[in-house]
Amino acid sequence: MMKRLLGSTALLGALVMAGGSAAKAETPALAAPKLTISGQSNFNAWWFHNDRTVIRPNDGNECDYVGKGRGYLFTVDDARLKFDITGKTDPGMDYGFTIVVDADTNKQKNIKENYLYFGGSWGKLTMGDVDGVEDAMAFYGGDPLGGTGGFDGNFDRVVNFTTGAVVSPDLVGDTSRSTKIIYHTPRWKGLQAGVSYTPRTQHRGAAKADTLRGTTFAEYGANREIFDKHSFAGGLNFINKFNNGWELALSGTFLFGDAHAPCKKVGALNGPIDPGYNLGGGNYSVSNKYKDTGAFAFGFLNTFKGFEWGGEFGWNGRSHEVKHITYNGVTAKPKDSWFIDTGLAYNWGATKLSGGYFYGHRKAVAYNATTDSISNKKAKTHIFSTSLDHKLAPGVLVFGEYAHYEMTNKGASLDAAIANHASGNGTDSSYYGVRSGKSNAFVLGTKIKF
Repeated sequence: MMKRLLGSTALLGALVMAGGSAAKAETPALAAPKLTISGQSNFNAWWFHNDRTVIRPNDGNECDYVGKGRGYLFTVDDARLKFDITGKTDPGMDYGFTIVVDADTNKQKNIKENYLYFGGSWGKLTMGDVDGVEDAMAFYGGDPLGGTGGFDGNFDRVVNFTTGAVVSPDLVGDTSRSTKIIYHTPRWKGLQAGVSYTPRTQHRGAAKADTLRGTTFAEYGANREIFDKHSFAGGLNFINKFNNGWELALSGTFLFGDAHAPCKKVGALNGPIDPGYNLGGGNYSVSNKYKDTGAFAFGFLNTFKGFEWGGEFGWNGRSHEVKHITYNGVTAKPKDSWFIDTGLAYNWGATKLSGGYFYGHRKAVAYNATTDSISNKKAKTHIFSTSLDHKLAPGVLVFGEYAHYEMTNKGASLDAAIANHASGNGTDSSYYGVRSGKSNAFVLGTKIKF
């Protein structure tokens, strides 16, 4: 009996050891994940002057007492810490977890990004709160710019934007960091493709599924914007460095989504709009339906011997526009919007000089008091910027930047009235519309980045 017991024990031990060896051979050995911390912060001193015409809804008069006027300001911008936890299996699969903490003391919620990823020879899968491929895969005129980023920088801190004007190089319907899933192919001969899906562009992280939404201004708030369900984005880019040192990058991106009003039960706007908007005494009929998102952009970036030159054309079509506006039986529709941007920079030693230009175009609907009618009018934006940057040490930068804005939109009053109603506020006159403006702003800043 003892011999059998000892023999059985020996056999069992041998099987366990053999099984353990087999398990070791078959199970991938995970390298210990590594934590990397990076971050940056800017301190900026601004001097600015805004000339603008503002519509005061309570009596329809033009005024100049809301928004940003003139003066100076200190700001702490783009302050964040990035925590990357990365690992790799023996067979070669990368995996990671990233959290970006926004250090803006003016915010109550400070997590800017939060996502997981897995990658290998098959490509890369990213899941969480992160920019979609319409941003991450695109090249544009802001890439060469220094300072805060020129037309895509931090001038919203001090510039009073015109209502309804195109002022951003982001496509209408941009998914920003809404919760999504993204797939990128491996790069092959300089080419890479990507696609992302976002169920709701207004949803982030662990927020409740806001499928019912508020039905009144008090429940939902005036600052809510039109959002998309089932948003799909795609991108294709190409990067190649030639033997002479010239590096060329090209990109094409697109975006589709189902547009929805910010409040669920906001009906069509019928009857006279609040006369405070100075939009005539006739009856308006404004659709409560919005055009779905359909937008695309093409961009490029060149670098050669210290020079950088980039640009982009973006077309928004009628994305997020109301389907129709009728006044006294005559119907007009807001038409397409688009933009172009470009940026040029030269680097020598630790110094960089750059300049950029942005033009935004939209065909809005405006009321004409002379003819007592509505028609399409152009809303235009011109932005010029220049900056000088100098590196004092690795990760330490000082810069000076100037920008000039010219914006106009004859349909700003009607845009403001419609946005006010779409937010669930009915015709309550609390939404100010900025009809036109010129702005000049200068900033001196310093950045530490590690």
